Order: sequence, then C-alpha cells, then structure tokens
Amino acid sequence: MNTKVKIINNALMLAAGLMFVAGCGYNNARDDAPAAEAAKRATGSADAKYSLEIGGTSRRLGISLRTGAEWTIDPAIQRIVSEALARHADTNDTGRGFAAVVSVGDGAVLAMADCGVGDESERPFALMRTFEPGHLLSPLMVAAAFDADIAKPDTELFTNALEGFYQQFKLPSDAGYVFESSLSVSNGLIYSSNIILSKLGILVGPATVHSVFDRFGICHMTAAGMLPEHPGRLRPPEKWAKNEWARIPIGQGVTVNLMQIVRAYAILANHGRSVDLRYVKGASAASSESAEQIVSRKAADGVCSILEGAVSAADLKGVDVSEEEMRNDLARCLVKPMPTGRRAAVAGVRVAGKTSTSLRRKEDSWKYETDRYVASFAGFFPADNPSFVVAVCFETRRQEGLPYLHFGGGRPAMAFAEIVKEMSFGHNRAQTKGK
Repeated sequence: MNTKVKIINNALMLAAGLMFVAGCGYNNARDDAPAAEAAKRATGSADAKYSLEIGGTSRRLGISLRTGAEWTIDPAIQRIVSEALARHADTNDTGRGFAAVVSVGDGAVLAMADCGVGDESERPFALMRTFEPGHLLSPLMVAAAFDADIAKPDTELFTNALEGFYQQFKLPSDAGYVFESSLSVSNGLIYSSNIILSKLGILVGPATVHSVFDRFGICHMTAAGMLPEHPGRLRPPEKWAKNEWARIPIGQGVTVNLMQIVRAYAILANHGRSVDLRYVKGASAASSESAEQIVSRKAADGVCSILEGAVSAADLKGVDVSEEEMRNDLARCLVKPMPTGRRAAVAGVRVAGKTSTSLRRKEDSWKYETDRYVASFAGFFPADNPSFVVAVCFETRRQEGLPYLHFGGGRPAMAFAEIVKEMSFGHNRAQTKGK
C-alpha cells in the first residue's frame, strides 16, 4: 500500500461542527509521519473557516487553512456535476446522489458534489456515506489476475454456477441473465457476469484479492484528516467464509466511500501507478518517479482497454430508448449481450468505465432491501490518454415501466455522460459564444 494514501493522526482534524469518524468498522489505515507533516504544512491556525459548495449550497467547513490556501475544487466543474446530479436523482426514493471528478495527473479533486436528504453531519456524502461497491471493484481484481498471470483477457470460464469445484463457494447468480456456455474474462467484465468474475476471484485467491484492494487504497482514508471521512470496511482474508471468496472479489460484503473508488480508478488510468488525492491547492503531489507501481502497466492498461469496451458509442439514446429495446435489454436470454455502460458513451470522446448495481442494506441491519439499490458508475476520459476520473452514485429504487433506471447503467451512466460531455465541449461553446 502506498504510504501516501494512509490516514494521518486524527489530531489533525480541526473540529467546529465536524466529527472525525473513528472506529467505524475495520480500518486498514495507519499513521504516517511524512503524510502528517505534509498535512500540517497545508493547514494552519488561521481563524477563517472555509466553505465548500456541495449540492448547490455553500456549506461551512470547520477547517482552518493556511493563509492563501484554496480548495482544489473547480467552480465550473463543481456546477456541472451538481446540476447533473440534480437532474438524475431518484425523487421516488431519497433523492440522494453523490459524485466526484479528479485529475489523473496530479490527483486534484476538481468536484465533489451531493444532493438529496441527509443529516448535515454526514456530508460530504462522497466521503461519509459508505456503500457496497459491487462490480466497481471487479476491474481491480481482474488487474490482479492479469498481473499474477492467472488469466488473460481471452481466458474462457464456464457460466454454469453449479460447476463441480465451484459448488462449495455458493456462487452468486447472474441475476436472471443467461449467457453463452462460456465467456472470456473480458466479456465477463463488460457484461457484469457475477459467475465469471466470482470464479476468477476464487482462482486469484483471498490473500491476493485483499492485497490488491489494499494497495489500491480500498478502505484507506483519502482526505488526510482534512475532511470527515468514513473508511469503510474490508475484513482480513483469514476471516472470509467460503461464500465470501466468491463475493468480495465482486464488491459484495465490502463497504467503501466514493473517493476511494475515484482514487482506485485514477491508479488504473495512471497505468497502474499510485495517485494521491489532493483537496487543497499547493499540497505536494507525488512525482512520476516516486509513484509506486500498484499493478504492472500491462495489467492496468489491459483492464482499461476492456473498460473502454464496456462503454459502446453505438447507443447514445439515453432515456429515449424504445420499449422494445428495454425489453431486449432485460431479456432473460441474451443472444448478443450489450455492454452495461453504453449509456455513458459520449459522441466524439473515448470513454472507459464500469457500472455497478448493489442492493442497499436496511438501516442498522445486515439484511438487504428488496427493491432499493445503490447504482453507480466510475470511469475516465479520454480513454486513450486519461486526464479525468468521474464517479457517480445514486440511491434509487426499482420502478415499474422504467426497468433500467435503478441500474448502474441507468441514472449514474447518463449523469456521467452529461458531465463528460459538458467538460469536453461546454467550455469551448462558452468561449465561442463570448466572442
């Protein structure tokens, strides 16, 4: 694990209405003196309290920055993200959504927005609201498999969940979808096959899966004590039950915050090299020479290539899909499976990314809701030379007549596409209009 993504001493948290969440579940993070010194340089004893606009409103943060310090948040990008969240939030549910944009080159957090109901002490949702990431973690596990030469993109695995050796692991189903008798690892990731990716996770093994998640910063703090943050929960591999061997590799039984996902995808987009998130301008960013190689460049680039295939530019209709197309999309037998992230496609921009749809847990319970989900999409652009990572997450519920909206390929993918489109073309339009 790159030392620069570990938690610093929580004494650096300057309260005034914000609580540092400690002891919430299993926390991999550890103290790091160099990181602590860097954070001390970025903070100060000035009396001024800085605010950050989240979800269209300016919230006062109980943090003192050194004189002249500024948030890395870009107001224009923050506005784009906030407006996209508001347009796609599920008003039939909590209306809660959260998203972030990060620069791959230097880890600067350019936007961190949220919307919907919630206690102010929970905000920002991107740091404080944890969820099961589902298939957002699958690309990290696939990268580990490539790195260890356990599988290649064209390695075929059977889609039979009851196949001999694997029965002991109680594989999850493919949620009613029936694929061909076998799928390659690439297609398993593109079409979000629980069975294929669970089998691959079992072959990789709990120790390696846990190790790669740990090195990508899963359940490690991102904000270095400058903002309240919930670390999430990832149990050590020796405590995994047999069925968890099949589920944790696909992000079930793990909880994360959204900024940890953003950082992990930035590492993939950065050819497998570590990326430290920066929330304050002037905070030192790691040089390319000092960056740690989390997974090999070949493994990271291989996964990124697959994730570009998970977003198809052939379908740019978004919510304007026909009733027949929706029926085919959810058909129990998919002769030609469609990429789950196709609604994230943007004409003229090469995009890569991954969807996830996870059932929400009931409040104060380990049981799941039956019709309420956390739908998410994380990706980067341009895919051939990534500059930005964008991640979007909504709490939503299944709706009759609109079967795809509660999927990661529904609301989150469409909001992602809007953000990418506006970031790619909106600035040029504004400049042209001003002339």
